[in-house]
Amino acid sequence: MRHRHIISAAAGLIALAGCSKGGFQGPDRSMYDVTETMTLEVSAEAVVLDAEAPDDVALTFSWTPAREMSDEYIVTYVTYLDIEGNDFSNSVREIEDDGVYYKEYTNQQLQNLLVDKWGKNYSRAVNMQFKVIAKWDGGTKYIMPEVRTIDVSVRPFRPLTFDADRIFLSGEAVTGTTKQAMPKTPENEFIYAEEVYLQKGALTIPIEFEGMTSYICPADGDVTIPDNDQIDGKPASTEYEATVKELKEGAELPAWNIPAEGYWRVIIDIENKTVKFWSPKNRLEPLTVEFSYEGRTPPSWILTKTLAAGNYYINSMTGWDSWKGKAYPFVVSKTDPQLLIWQGSSFSMSDAFCVKVAQGPAEVDDIRQGEGSGGNNPNNDGAGMTFISKSLAFVPGAEPGTASSVDVELKMGEWLPMAPAVSNRKWKPAAGGVKLSKITVDARNNMIRFD
Repeated sequence: MRHRHIISAAAGLIALAGCSKGGFQGPDRSMYDVTETMTLEVSAEAVVLDAEAPDDVALTFSWTPAREMSDEYIVTYVTYLDIEGNDFSNSVREIEDDGVYYKEYTNQQLQNLLVDKWGKNYSRAVNMQFKVIAKWDGGTKYIMPEVRTIDVSVRPFRPLTFDADRIFLSGEAVTGTTKQAMPKTPENEFIYAEEVYLQKGALTIPIEFEGMTSYICPADGDVTIPDNDQIDGKPASTEYEATVKELKEGAELPAWNIPAEGYWRVIIDIENKTVKFWSPKNRLEPLTVEFSYEGRTPPSWILTKTLAAGNYYINSMTGWDSWKGKAYPFVVSKTDPQLLIWQGSSFSMSDAFCVKVAQGPAEVDDIRQGEGSGGNNPNNDGAGMTFISKSLAFVPGAEPGTASSVDVELKMGEWLPMAPAVSNRKWKPAAGGVKLSKITVDARNNMIRFD
């Protein structure tokens, strides 16, 4: 450090000055026998940095002027900031302008120094040291500097991001428990969703990451989520931009206010920073399909099935027994009960195929006789190929909700029009076949996707 080198050089000059014709006379004590006047204070002995106010001043170090000297000397104030124990060997050094007797650091400045320069983590307070040196230049005689040091405890903030290990619902709107865990959706690791029974009141959304808890809040302050009627007979959601905040002592968080008791579906997208609500009046229900067993008009037999989690069948109708199809376990998305998803170890498919919802009479919910005549009774004669070929399937649709008899080219990685119908129309893979590891059926919008 520069001031140490100056002191060492001065010591040599003192020794030389002590030698004269009369022999060694001892050091010149005048540089030591002075009355120092500089004092040093800090605005707080301990501070927690504020992630929500990065440009606000977190700490101010202030000092009084050093002792006065004759006009032949110019005083300079040099400041150092470092971690305790470093002995200012890795410090931030700055020279202050004449007449400036303070040094300020913002929340973001201290955060950057602690984390980036000195490699400290977010969860622990750090003891820091600040030093100011008043030194004089000019004149014919070395002047001993005035030095003051002060300690302060600083805790960095954890950056308020949407990174999450776990997300919960909490607050007075949550019934039966202090907080309820939100699961990730099978289709997207960045989306957490659940349908929960909430009561009227404030809802909070704690988000845990690396042992720290913060809160997902409305970006624009308190909101009351509407429980409006459906639009044109179809459920409608309300979506809000969100932000992450810390719960500070004595402060209140912006709240999600639930206006009515009932089943609410909450969807949290941490990638796009949004929270979506489906209210009780707009409750999403699974799709129940009703179809004619033979496809006759009027139908001889009517089948009913609610599309829930369970086995659905890849049918190619190629080969001596492939009409049976292979079962794949689909799950229901938490974002929408009409979103069905299978994903797992990839398999190759070279034949054209569709996705059947059932393979035998036991896999539908209800079978009843229609007004038509003729046709087999599925309860008695519906086992095997006859039943499967006449069961509802997800097949290509030229437009959403329509079907025809012509197979359609399968395109990977994009949403394709789909129709639920009693049909063997199929998707036809390109030459060489495809590898499938995920199938997503959007029964609400009649779309399907292969990945």
